[in-house]
Amino acid sequence: MSKISREQVQEWFAAPETVSYYTKAVDEIGLWNSERAFFTKYLPKQGRILDLGCGAGRTTFGLHRLGYTDLVGVDISPGMVEAAQGHARRLGLSIPFVVGDACSLPFDENEFDGALFSFNGLMQIPRRENRVKAFSEIWRVLKPGAFFVFTTHDRESQPEFFPYWEQETALWEAGEQDPRLHEFGDRLVKEGNRVIFIHIPTRAEVLSCLEEAGLKYVEDAWRPDISEDDPQVVRYFSGSCRFWAVQK
Repeated sequence: MSKISREQVQEWFAAPETVSYYTKAVDEIGLWNSERAFFTKYLPKQGRILDLGCGAGRTTFGLHRLGYTDLVGVDISPGMVEAAQGHARRLGLSIPFVVGDACSLPFDENEFDGALFSFNGLMQIPRRENRVKAFSEIWRVLKPGAFFVFTTHDRESQPEFFPYWEQETALWEAGEQDPRLHEFGDRLVKEGNRVIFIHIPTRAEVLSCLEEAGLKYVEDAWRPDISEDDPQVVRYFSGSCRFWAVQK
């Protein structure tokens, strides 16, 4: 059985039911309160902002509604980009949405005044070395002093999942883990007809990756400590997660 690949992740996010799920969130969810507070703290409204893993544009259009005027959305899934482009056309907006891989961004050095990767999307890149590559690419395209904000889960800060990770520890120690996974912390989560790959890191692991990529740590905060979010939003689109702010 083969390991999870970039191509498989791309296929999963191209599935019609997944595109529909993300498209629905554009109008029904928009920005979380916590995202609104954290993003506006670090991303300049007058700057050129890169929205990585933009999906159908939930965060991109949310930022536009807050007054951000120079946004670029990038996603690995052509279906997601097409959905975002369609939404932009309906709204009469000229926001560019392009297909791109965070590990090899189609932009010049020092091009952006800020960047974001929301909804724990960076951790849906298989293999640590590829996530470090994505961090390095983000460093490359940011202007000196610019901020990058993103979110992750944390396997040491979510007690409800401790029994799961204890079981996973035993499986990995016995060499009986799911053969499709690359490293401890990887998960395959089934939601309806969708299968989602995500890596659940520790805080120390994220800090190590940032240091390796040359990004300067600024702040991290647990989502409920930033702002109170609508419980319906939490249930529909995300559980607890850690917000990060780093700087070039």
